[in-house]
Amino acid sequence: MIENFLQYGQWFILLLSVMSLYLVSSVKHETRLNGYILTGVSRFSGAAVFIFVDLYAFVIANLIQTYIALRGYYKNKKAGNGN
Repeated sequence: MIENFLQYGQWFILLLSVMSLYLVSSVKHETRLNGYILTGVSRFSGAAVFIFVDLYAFVIANLIQTYIALRGYYKNKKAGNGN
């Protein structure tokens, strides 16, 4: 069961990561906000996968990236409301 999760989950997380990069690079404010949320979800999913394979440094790195993505979302959302 874990092997299947790791085998297929890594490709799903890669797809989410690529989609989030595409969205974050948009010039449209709402699309960029969605990209930040998707980045947070994909990084958090990556952390979950790394827990199963005992790579705790990568878990910490992914959790930091999740925090940065969500922080970017809230900062951009706040900046977008002022315009």
